Amino acid sequence: MGVRETCSFCGKETERAGRAFVANPFCSGCYEQRLEASGAVDMRDNWREIDFGNGYSRIEAIDRTKLWKAAAK
Repeated sequence: MGVRETCSFCGKETERAGRAFVANPFCSGCYEQRLEASGAVDMRDNWREIDFGNGYSRIEAIDRTKLWKAAAK
């Protein structure tokens, strides 16, 4: 008994609860395209961990120019 809503990015119609749409107005089908459009750095096989020795660590990209490319459909 959901409500028909449209994705804020791709315009695809989905049916889900109203509260779920308020929490996330995007559909799961355009996730990779949203990453590519935002200019996100691709962290797959492109990261290193910096251990501070006090229980904290940081993950950072090795090559910040390697950007996310959406898989062709």
